[in-house]
Amino acid sequence: MQRGDTRAGWAGLLAFGFAWPFGGAGGLLIPPLVSLLAIIAFPIHRDFWQVARIPWALLFAGAFLAWAMISFTWSPHDDARQLWKTGLGVPLYILFAVRVGQLDGAWRRRVEATLLFTVLGLGLFLFSEALTDGAATRGFKLAEEGHSDAEGAGFDIYLYRSLGHATVPLLLLSVPAALLSLKAGGALVGGFIVALAGVAAFSFGTEVNAVAFILGAVAAGLTAIWPRTVLACVFGLVAGAVMVVPLIMPSLIDVLPVWFREALPASFEWRLQIWSYTGDLIREQPWFGYGMEASRPLNGQAEVFAHGRFHDVEALPMHPHNATLQVWLETGAVGAALLAGGLVALGGRVAAAPRLSRLQAIAAAWITVVYVSLIVFSYGVWQEWHQGTLALAATSVFFLAAKKSLR
Repeated sequence: MQRGDTRAGWAGLLAFGFAWPFGGAGGLLIPPLVSLLAIIAFPIHRDFWQVARIPWALLFAGAFLAWAMISFTWSPHDDARQLWKTGLGVPLYILFAVRVGQLDGAWRRRVEATLLFTVLGLGLFLFSEALTDGAATRGFKLAEEGHSDAEGAGFDIYLYRSLGHATVPLLLLSVPAALLSLKAGGALVGGFIVALAGVAAFSFGTEVNAVAFILGAVAAGLTAIWPRTVLACVFGLVAGAVMVVPLIMPSLIDVLPVWFREALPASFEWRLQIWSYTGDLIREQPWFGYGMEASRPLNGQAEVFAHGRFHDVEALPMHPHNATLQVWLETGAVGAALLAGGLVALGGRVAAAPRLSRLQAIAAAWITVVYVSLIVFSYGVWQEWHQGTLALAATSVFFLAAKKSLR
């Protein structure tokens, strides 16, 4: 047992324990909880901080984060709250994952049990909501949040968006939890967990969750056969996408056949409009970008054809709904290069880790592909609610290490 394991153990128990109610409520309370618990678990012993060489992935990550924060100085957005949430939050999320992930012995078993409890609880809650059309969440919002139009289309969109957000923690944690169960001999429980995640992913009209589940399943399956090779390729492909996709996407959108675009859901057609508009903005200021959070004031107008008629929509609602485009738009080619370099370095380090187990590789591939799918097709890259959830998922990967003797 390491010094400070009691504090780190309690941090892990509280983080994973409260991830169930906080995740079910949309995940907004997960990042402040993880940040606070990272401070509580802060390692004060010298051994934790002694490393032979600082990893290149950490250097690139620090440089990208610093550049993103510096870019705020030329951003047209004047609200600095996200600056502090990201600048302080991301290092604390990383610290939490590494410190709690190093737990061993009894404390690790307790945290693992809490993780399984949370995933099963959240999965069963969302399964119930899928069967009842969100009855519990609907009732809470009507009773506690003051909504009055329970039958309106606008309320349903709001309701399903909330449940779609609640599905994200389940998606990210489901396969690591299932693999932990498999490792302990509970293959049936593991399969049940994945099934619950699948039901939630294909419910609530949130197409991006279904896409993330499918792509994650493919990546996990391939990684089970070729662990190190596929894991390295996943990180390499994501890094390549960061550099290339924003440069070619507008041209690709322009040549899409009309029949294909008409077959897309209205939400994806709207995304194509957003991505095309964002690509035009990137061409005007490619090197340094417009600054962190510049997406918010760079809005415009567009039209989307849905339900037999055209609708006026925002051309850039809050962010581009694509992480690669947002990185280029706000931090430019410099930020994109730093992020891509960090992804390559991280992928190489993880895939080449001498003690990497097959289960760890599968979980890492699942989490990476699911998370990238979510931020490439929908969510904003700076949104802390999914960053905090990612920290919990990354922590769970450490628990899948091959068995070793207790110290």
